[in-house]
Amino acid sequence: MPPLRYHEGQITVQQEAKTVQIAERLAHWVGPIAEFAKISDLFLFSTAGSDRNLEFTVLSGKPPLMKTAGGSEIRLRFSSDRAPRISLPLPCGGLAISFDQARRVRVNGLLQTNGTDVELVGVETFTLCRKYIAPSVALEDLPHRGPTGRESIALEDSWLAGLLAKSESAFLASVSPDGNPDVAYRGGPPGFIKLDTAGSRISWIEYVGDGVFKSAGNVRATGRMTLLLPDFESGDGVELIGQGEYTNQRTDRRVDPLVQHRESFPTQGVMSCSISRAVRLKGLLHPRRRIEKALKITSRSTVDDQAPQ
Repeated sequence: MPPLRYHEGQITVQQEAKTVQIAERLAHWVGPIAEFAKISDLFLFSTAGSDRNLEFTVLSGKPPLMKTAGGSEIRLRFSSDRAPRISLPLPCGGLAISFDQARRVRVNGLLQTNGTDVELVGVETFTLCRKYIAPSVALEDLPHRGPTGRESIALEDSWLAGLLAKSESAFLASVSPDGNPDVAYRGGPPGFIKLDTAGSRISWIEYVGDGVFKSAGNVRATGRMTLLLPDFESGDGVELIGQGEYTNQRTDRRVDPLVQHRESFPTQGVMSCSISRAVRLKGLLHPRRRIEKALKITSRSTVDDQAPQ
C-alpha cells in the first residue's frame, strides 16, 4: 500500500498544529487492517449522493461482516445484500469499528462490483488509536443494512435534542479536493456536540488526536461534511449535512503521535458546521448497550493503552 499523500488543506492544518513531522511518519503507517476489520461489528460507508451531499450506509451485526484479502492491496468484500444500494463503481469512505474492543480501521477507496458481491478496494488504509471510544455491544447478531428509511426533520425536533444531550459517539464524513470521501469517528463526554437551532449550526471541540488532521484538512479544503449521530437506544440516527469550518487552537510542538495528558479530553481545535439539512435515518443499525463498567480510553490514559492493539 503506498504512503498517504496529504493535500494542501491537511498540510496547512499540520503546519498550524506543528505536527508535520508526525504526519510524515504516519503516512507510512498501515497496521493490522484485516485483523481489525474482521472483529468489527459495525461498518460505515460514506458516498456522495446525486446532490453531492455525503450519505451514510451502515452495516451492523456479528463479525465478521465481510471477507478480507491482503497482499499489495486491501480488499473488503461484502455480499450484495450488505453493501449500499447505489450505482457502482463509486469512491467510498469506509470505517470498520469494534466499540467493545476499541479498535477501528479506515479503508477508503473504490466501491465496485465483483461477480455477485461488492468490494471496497482500499487506496488509503490504516488503523487508528483507541481514544474516545465509548464501549458498547450490539443487542442483535444478524447482519443488518441501514438505514431502512430517510426523512427530513427540523432542528427543533425534540428527539434530536434528546439525542444530542446523551450522545458520546458520532461519525464525520468529509471529502478531499479530489472527491474522495472519508469517515472518521468522533467521541467525547455525553453532550459534547452543541446545536444552535437559531443559527442552524453545530459545533464541537476536536480533541487531541494523532496529528494527521485528515478530516480537519478535508473540511478546511472543501467544507463539505456530514455528521452522523447514531441513537444506540432506538437504532435510528441523524445526518446533519452542511458546510464545515475547522479552527486549530493548539500549537505546542510534539514529536510523538500519542501523548499522555493530564486532561482526559484536551482541546486541539473547534469544528463547526452550518447545517443545510437534517435527516432522520430509520433503522440505521442494531440497538446497542453501553458497557458501563468499561473504562473509556482518553488522552489521560497511558500511551500503551491509547495505541492500536
